[in-house]
Amino acid sequence: MNTAMLRAVRVAPDGTYRPLTVPRDGEARRAALSAAVGGAPEYARYGRFGRGAVCAVVHETGRGDGLPSNWLATGFVARVRGGPLPYCLYGPVVLLGYDPHTRQLADLGDEDRATVEQLAVRRSAPGAPHPPQGGPTTADERTVPRPSLRPRKT
Repeated sequence: MNTAMLRAVRVAPDGTYRPLTVPRDGEARRAALSAAVGGAPEYARYGRFGRGAVCAVVHETGRGDGLPSNWLATGFVARVRGGPLPYCLYGPVVLLGYDPHTRQLADLGDEDRATVEQLAVRRSAPGAPHPPQGGPTTADERTVPRPSLRPRKT
């Protein structure tokens, strides 16, 4: 394996994912991540006590641009954090490892790659729970009931 490349996973909003390799350093990495998320990359790092962290690379203005929610990537980050996120990730997301001691991106570990796969299988199973209510509605989320903005008459 070329040591100048990082192993990552690209998670699409529809719940599909695929392995991805990105250059380790420089402008080539930024260009590869920009192509993978469809715009300027924004890096969000999520740590774990006593273990390596992960970095979720998202489209910088994805939510504002109306990109769809990415429930698989959001669920993965929640699992890493040990609790739910107070927000959702939008659009394609690239998941990488992150070393908080050196502040460098790293390969996404095999355990984390397996977790993405487990969550994807669970979400596609019959009877799998829907995403939480109250988030923005996009064309691919129309099957999820949304709360009414108007108070009910009683």
